[in-house]
Amino acid sequence: MAKKSNLLPVYIFCVITALNLSCSGINETSSEHLTPTFGPEDATATWVAFKPDRDRIAGEILEKQSAYSTAVAATQLAMADALADADKPDLEQGIVETPVTKKLVREIMNGPVNRIALDNGKGSIFTIDPNGQNLTPVAKGSNKSGDFRFTFPVWSPDGGTLLFSSFIVVEESVSQSALHRAYSDGSGEIVTLAVDPTSQSGVGPGVPHFSTWSPVGDRIALTTSGEFGIGSMLLGSNSGESPQGIAVGAPLYINWAPNGAAILVHQGSELYLIRIGNSGTSVPVVIGSGSDSYNSASWAPDSKSFAYVDTVDGSISIVVTNVEDISDQDVIGSGASRVALGWSPSGDRMAVARSAGEAFHTLSIYDLNEQKENVLYEGETRAFWWSPDGTKIAVIDDSPEIELAHQWLVIEVDTGAVVPLVTQVLSDQFLFVQVFFDQYVDSHNIWSPDSTQIVVSGVVIDPSAVTDSDGLVLLPERFDSQIWVLDASGDSLPKSLGSGTIASWSSQ
Repeated sequence: MAKKSNLLPVYIFCVITALNLSCSGINETSSEHLTPTFGPEDATATWVAFKPDRDRIAGEILEKQSAYSTAVAATQLAMADALADADKPDLEQGIVETPVTKKLVREIMNGPVNRIALDNGKGSIFTIDPNGQNLTPVAKGSNKSGDFRFTFPVWSPDGGTLLFSSFIVVEESVSQSALHRAYSDGSGEIVTLAVDPTSQSGVGPGVPHFSTWSPVGDRIALTTSGEFGIGSMLLGSNSGESPQGIAVGAPLYINWAPNGAAILVHQGSELYLIRIGNSGTSVPVVIGSGSDSYNSASWAPDSKSFAYVDTVDGSISIVVTNVEDISDQDVIGSGASRVALGWSPSGDRMAVARSAGEAFHTLSIYDLNEQKENVLYEGETRAFWWSPDGTKIAVIDDSPEIELAHQWLVIEVDTGAVVPLVTQVLSDQFLFVQVFFDQYVDSHNIWSPDSTQIVVSGVVIDPSAVTDSDGLVLLPERFDSQIWVLDASGDSLPKSLGSGTIASWSSQ
């Protein structure tokens, strides 16, 4: 493979250096002595002063990390230093040594979880049974001296813990955001893993961060936005481990290998493989020639190979590469101006969506054993989601009847049978997830563990009820976004779990 000139490795090493320097006061801490850094009430009281006194408080945060037993991202400082020192990388450095912290013991039932985590739209995080019973508060927001909100829950692989973001709004402006962890059964305290004092825009509407657990639960990949732009880093799932920079610069997409041993980073048009070990991260390796015709690469369930879009002999191509021999490119199909890929959970098939515009016009299934591709569905598709058992795909299409609305369908992969479910106006947060669905498949589950239901967020609409005799669609000016559980067979009516803007099903 030809050697390529790029800046990502430069940024990575500078970011790592800056992060380690800015967090040098952080000591390795046992998970048995974790201390919550703040709760909603005192957090709001503390951080509303942030706007007029940003530098002083940020400095105090860094000084107090050992006492608080928390790892502060210090994102702005790290990324700014990375850009300033981009001509001084230590390219001889391989694995970056970092403290390894003790894993959390799961403090929830040992059997199946089968719960839904949700943001209720008022700044609080709950978990609930799919039948609407046993609503359990995990983190409650506050409006004392400002608006302190928790949002965007992300399940840990074992279902025992949730990640979620927070942000503080003062005078209609976001002052700062943070990333937290808490037990999903509502017991224990809220522990802060990272504080970002510069992220005011977030990565999307109502989405302060993109965060995703390592599949083995020992680390967290965090993507945030600030004056430096978009940047990603690794955090320990316990507090006390120094952050490690991964990449900076948009567009930026990261995907964990299912075994947690590597991360793929698609930054700009370049794809990089970073191996993850107990002692840290390896030097990133460039994969292929690069392409900006896709967002996220897709891993095989066994972590031995991955699929992506590349430029091969001048053509946009869909490629599968073996992790142990990245120079070997197996071209399995032609690309398009925009492509999305999704490896099936069973490992023998791959979904391929192609588009010449905004929506995907075809959704195909490539059989990896027979090396054949067949079109499964044609429409105006925005996103697709494999069921856990690999037999079905949930698809969200543009509504043919109502502008800005969408309809959910479930497709049987073996037969191609299409089951229409509902027409919906999505919440802003859930719509954002659909736009970047191939990134969110690592962190956001819409399917139930048994592949019989999906959970969606927004407003369910009956097109006939909002269309008058002249064919005009009359929609209310405001919507009450709710969390809905949909029967994938279409046999049962949608069930509302109450108000909410984003929800995710536990993976087990």
